[in-house]
Amino acid sequence: MKCRYKYCTHESKDVDKEDAVKDGTSYFHKDCFKQKSVKQEIEAYYIENLPTTAIQLLRKAINILLNENPYSAEYVLFIIKKIHVNNLVINNPFGIAYYCHEGRNIKEWKKIQTNIKFKEIKNEIVQVNDDENKVKFTYKPNKKWNDLI
Repeated sequence: MKCRYKYCTHESKDVDKEDAVKDGTSYFHKDCFKQKSVKQEIEAYYIENLPTTAIQLLRKAINILLNENPYSAEYVLFIIKKIHVNNLVINNPFGIAYYCHEGRNIKEWKKIQTNIKFKEIKNEIVQVNDDENKVKFTYKPNKKWNDLI
């Protein structure tokens, strides 16, 4: 099978059928399908909540952010939601890049991701085999004359 995502980052465009995600008649890598679905979510959220724009400009801005810059699709969605919730000024879709480049937003995103990973690790069940980790200790008192005092 061949991954049908236009911006597939895998060296091999071929996908094993058991590892692939099927959408209609097309097959995708799992991460390619996730990015494609998040891109659609970004587009829908922008259209519903932010100033009107031509759909071609919005798609071009999203593609530039995701494919030419090192930003993940989840980060761009986080920034768009932050723009809407905080009533930040944005006149066109290319203004999203300004907010993505801000250091405080990047730090906030990294902090959120760290907390999510910490919660995942915290919830894992750790089982320790106590038999192997036990230390055997026997006490042998010394019989000396100063023990009497």
